[in-house]
Formats: sequence, structure tokens, C-alpha cells
Amino acid sequence: MPEDLFSPLSRKYKTIYAFSLVSLYYMLRVYKTDIRKTDYVQFLRSQGEEILELFSVETDLLDDKGEDEKVDVETVLNPDDSSSVLSVKVNYIVRKLAKCGWYIISKDPKTKVENIYIPAYSIQFLKLLNDLTSDAGSYLPLVHQTYAELKMEDEKEDDYMYRSLLNAKSNADELEMNVTLLRQQILVFGNRLTYVLDPNVALKQHFDEYRVDVSEKYYHPMKTFDSLGLYAQPTIAILKKWLASERIITLLVKEAKTEPANRSKDTAELTTSIIKLISNVIDIFARLASAFNEIDEANADYTEAVQKKVNYLSSTDKTVKGKIDRVILALATEIKSNPALRYEELPTLTKASESLSFFRQGYLDSFSLQMPFKRKTVELEEDPLPMADDIFPDEAVTFMTDVLDNELNRFSDRSIAEFMEKNMDQKDEMLTTDIAVGDTDELVLTILGTLKAMLGLIPFKAEKVADRVEFAGFYMPLYKFTRVKQRRGVR
Repeated sequence: MPEDLFSPLSRKYKTIYAFSLVSLYYMLRVYKTDIRKTDYVQFLRSQGEEILELFSVETDLLDDKGEDEKVDVETVLNPDDSSSVLSVKVNYIVRKLAKCGWYIISKDPKTKVENIYIPAYSIQFLKLLNDLTSDAGSYLPLVHQTYAELKMEDEKEDDYMYRSLLNAKSNADELEMNVTLLRQQILVFGNRLTYVLDPNVALKQHFDEYRVDVSEKYYHPMKTFDSLGLYAQPTIAILKKWLASERIITLLVKEAKTEPANRSKDTAELTTSIIKLISNVIDIFARLASAFNEIDEANADYTEAVQKKVNYLSSTDKTVKGKIDRVILALATEIKSNPALRYEELPTLTKASESLSFFRQGYLDSFSLQMPFKRKTVELEEDPLPMADDIFPDEAVTFMTDVLDNELNRFSDRSIAEFMEKNMDQKDEMLTTDIAVGDTDELVLTILGTLKAMLGLIPFKAEKVADRVEFAGFYMPLYKFTRVKQRRGVR
């Protein structure tokens, strides 16, 4: 492909160039043979007169990379003559597209007529542009078509079974791509909704774009007359029947041998290929049946998001708070978009300053009254203050010793045994849910009591009853504790 093939579609007037290319594809479909340059120029003059009023040759030349890439502009003898100006614009566009490689302009040596010849790559791109800009489109019922064709062949078992199987594989691949694209489109519209700040824009996006381009064109057909939920399982059932029947596999192998592409393959190779082909189609339809559930969820989430967005934007716009939010949002957007400008240079902020006072955010510290007004960072590494215990040294040592002993004795084996004995309350058995857990210490004692009982360090035996119960605001396993009259190892 030529290096500058896509250059016209990346310029300022890319819409006009796209219109010219789509017009060329239209003429190719109409003429089906040679396209005369004069006919193409006349078509652009008649059909593009209105849109070409926005086109400026001088402005378009600014997009050229260098002098050698510029297209000479014809001198307009009478700039006030609209027909003359239009001719210059059209001829410039025709030469520009030819220079970029979209087509070749060749003069017939006999008739002296200039014809337009379009390379194969250009025809493919012209077709793509036409499809992207065309509103016409219809959904092909691939699911029902596949089911109907396989059902008919299953009943007749004629010479077209193998061909129907190939069509089913092709339809399944295309259907899988359609389902993927549908889900992506729904998610794209959902993402766009997050940037919408006007309820009318949200409604326009949903009803004029999403409903027309996505819902009615693809989602609705796939949910109604071409439903995967309705036809996927019967299609899978037919294919599983074929896969399980040795007679049908033999018949498919016999039909496959008549295909030119399979004449060099032996019977074993064709049998493996057909089994794999049927399995692939079954797997695709099984995946699509579950994948469409995700599309249903995405569609429901998007519809709910549109409703909430419209309700929120509509309600906030009618209140004073909503209006203030819009004003603040507009001011913040202007400040963020122009970080190099001062406040007095921003038009919206200047107009708002006539009745409000705006100041840049700042702060005062010990350096604010000194010159220069520059913030400094100083890292300080200081030792912690010493503990003054020289007034009553003996009492301080005794106090620290008592604190440490108290912490050590609070969760000792004896404390744990006494806690369990207190909750057992003269009973021989109790459950975890019978223990009084009123604070963190009692929770820790309960956990330690369970562990100590399992290890045999306290005079109780722990037996697990349930994996999880909710008790005292916690999830814990349920244990049954049984008193043991004699247990060694208790301190």
C-alpha cells in the first residue's frame, strides 16, 4: 500500500475526503466498468456542493509535510464566482486522492479520455468506508439458519450433510464474533455514560444511538426470533447424535471425499477431521449459550445506569445545589484546561469574579513572613526524650516488675483453667456458646482454652461439634468441653 494512503483521512477535512471516497465507491457500483474522471468530478460537484463550502484549499495545504508533497492550486480568475471556486476545490481533492494512491488517473491514447482505475486494496478500503458510513444493515439469523439446515439434513440424510456441517462451522464462528462484538458495544456505551453530565445527552445516547445501533439491530433479534436459548440446545442435540452414530460419520466421510480439498486425504484422516469439526461446533454453541447470560447482565446494568444517571442529573439540575455544582464544575474545567493562565485571564472565572471572590489555595507557616517566600524542607533526627525515673528509682522498678508479672499471669495456664472452670459452673459439659465473652481478654482466654484443652494442658477435653457458628459477634468453630477429673501438666 502507498505510504500516504490514509493521509487524507487524518487531515482537518477528513470528513470531506471520506465523502469523496464513498462517492467513488458508489460510482464503482453503478458503472461497474471504467469511471471517467469528468463523471467523478461532476458527481462531486452536484452531490457535495453544500459540504464543500466548508472546505478550504489553502487550509488543507497546511497539513502537508513538505513542499514536494503539495498539490498545485489552480488560479481562480474570479473568486466571487461560486462555480469556479467549487471546480477548484473538486479538482484539488481528485488530484490529492490520486497522489495518495487511492486510484490511478490514466488517459486513453485513442480517445484522450481520462479514466480512473482503482487498485484491489483501495476497493477493499472503499467498501469498508461505505459499510461504516451506511445506516443500512440487517441481522442475519445465524442460529435459526444453522438449526434449520442441520435439522433438514438430519431428516433427509442426503448428499449435502457434509456441506451443511461446514456451513454450521462457518455460522458458529461468525456468531461467536457477533456475540463478542455485541458485549463490547454494550460496555462501550456504559463507559461513555460515565462522562455524560447532561440528562438530555444521556437520553439521546440511549434512545438515538444505543437502541437503534445495538439493541434493535443485534440484541433484540438474538433474544427473540434468533434466540440462542431457543435453538442452541436442539442444534447441539443433532450434532451429538451425528457424533455418536458410526453410520452418519461414515456417510459424512464419503461426502467429504468428493470435495476437491479432501481428495488427497485418507479415510482415517477425514474421520478425525469430521469428529473434530462436529466437536468444535458443539463447543462453540455451548459457550455462546452461557456467554449470552453475561450480555443480558451487561444490558440490564447499562439500562439501570442510564435510568439512575438521568434521574440524578435531572433532580440536581432543578435545585440550587445542582446549579452551584454546574458552576463549580465549569470553573474547575476551565482552570484545569488552562494551567498556564492566571485567574484574571480566564473568561468564565473573570465573569464570575464580578460577584464572587476567588483565591488560589495556599497556607501560612513560620517562613511566610520571611524573604524569599520559598518553602524549605528540613529533616530532623532527634533522640527520644529519656524517661526520668531518678526521683523514686525503687518504686519505678517495682512498678514495672508488677506490670510485667501481671501481663504474664493474665494468660497463664492457671488463669485459663480458672476461666474455664468459672464458665463450667459445676457442670460436666459445656459448649463454646456457653462461655461468656464480654471483652477482648475473655475472647483470647476462650481461644487459648480451646487450644490448651486440645493439648491436654488444662483439666478439660475439647471435641469439635461444628466448623462454624456465629457467637458474640464473631465466627468461630463450635467445641464441646468435658471436665476431666485428673489431668497432669497443669500449672
